[in-house]
Amino acid sequence: MLGRFARDYESPFSRQLMLACRQGDVVWDVGANVGHYTASFSDWVGLSGKVVAFEPDAMNLPKLRSACGQRQNVAICAFGLSDKTERRSFLGDGGDGTTSRVLQPGEPAPKGAVEVELLTGDDVIQGGRADRPNIIKIDVEGHELSVLKGLQGALSDKSLRNVFVEVHFGVLDRSGRADDPKRIEDILKRGGFKLSWTDASHILASRPA
Repeated sequence: MLGRFARDYESPFSRQLMLACRQGDVVWDVGANVGHYTASFSDWVGLSGKVVAFEPDAMNLPKLRSACGQRQNVAICAFGLSDKTERRSFLGDGGDGTTSRVLQPGEPAPKGAVEVELLTGDDVIQGGRADRPNIIKIDVEGHELSVLKGLQGALSDKSLRNVFVEVHFGVLDRSGRADDPKRIEDILKRGGFKLSWTDASHILASRPA
């Protein structure tokens, strides 16, 4: 797992993440999992910066806290982001740091599913639970569009320079949401971002200078 992840830092997506971060930035790690990117963000933004790690999976939280909880510039939020502030069914990965996802409305809840707290990103900001981000990374196993819908205010804020999104085509196709990638592109463009795909599944949205 760690070896594969270490190699992944040579990928175009990971390199662009590193290049985007500046000392003093506020970075939101949406879908922090067990904290691999969170720890790197912490190093890249320095002690003058801040990393806000969002992770609703209770099984992943101990590893996330072990990896990043002692870092002075990391805040861990034990909830996820969505287009509504509500509780939703969630299927975790058992704490192995692989995949976990929010279940869609009407989707049968398999054995092991639990309820988790979800908030909109805009509610998080307005409620004072996190500073406005300069960079957002989203990796939420098919819930990307819902996260972006809950960030309308943040997306229009000029202090947000970059949004990085992993688009999970397989999950979207299997759940009848094959049009979500286009809708994700549209919502980012409406926020004033220029888009590029760093590879077949990762979007880099950059605000023109």
